[in-house]
Amino acid sequence: MIYELSVRCSTDRVGEVEEELNQAHAIAVSLRNGDESKNQSTIDGKWAFTQVTALMPEHVDLRECEVALSKLGCDGFRAEILDELQWSQSLHQPRARVLIGPFVIGDSLENVSSPLVPLYIPAGLAFGTGEHETTALCLEWLAEKNLREKHVLDLGCGSGILAIAAMKLGAASATAIDNDQDALQVTESNALRNNVNLSISRQLEIEVSFDFVVANIYADTLIQYAERLRHVLNPGGLLALSGVLENQIEQVQRSYPDIQFDVIQVRNDWALLAGSMD
Repeated sequence: MIYELSVRCSTDRVGEVEEELNQAHAIAVSLRNGDESKNQSTIDGKWAFTQVTALMPEHVDLRECEVALSKLGCDGFRAEILDELQWSQSLHQPRARVLIGPFVIGDSLENVSSPLVPLYIPAGLAFGTGEHETTALCLEWLAEKNLREKHVLDLGCGSGILAIAAMKLGAASATAIDNDQDALQVTESNALRNNVNLSISRQLEIEVSFDFVVANIYADTLIQYAERLRHVLNPGGLLALSGVLENQIEQVQRSYPDIQFDVIQVRNDWALLAGSMD
């Protein structure tokens, strides 16, 4: 059983609403215009309100979600049960190709011409199909680096898209870690689909070290893992942190005092922080 949950919020709070839904283990989140009239559009043409719809697992506490979302200024809370056919169709309907940096992402990629890098990532039960700002920022960051013969860690791998991208950019190895068993199974399937070998695990082994670490997870988890991530980063290695809201940047930075952050990018309230060990 799957719930389809829908709320309306001020567009400037969409990032916080998405984070709350993701913390509640949303399977997928979509956004559309939540304005009731054209008069509510902002002066730059963007809508003032956003309708947020999420597919939620059956174990979700709907009352808890409603309370948390109302604290973020959401209204119009609605939840209904989708039968297996409805939610399966919602998850697996064909997606348009997504172009991010050198990558073309989709569930069916034919006739992809060089120098585009194909990533076969179908929509499914794990996060990371490229469309979200945090994933896109990480993909763009990876594409700017020379990963040849380097060892890469993808913490909070979701669909495995970042680890797979690293391998397609020439990395010697990529390790994908997530505490969600469904995510690990999806990552394994996507690795086979993309013909790459990944090391897949539920735990970060601190005895192993990496040249590049990319972690696209929540701010509180980034803070929790700060010491371990610094420990596994090789001297001169590069670290990229995403899944961070703009108002959480300073808090995350303070947890990594020995990382010199020289890149901070913000896109639609979501940030990427990247740097190297001092």
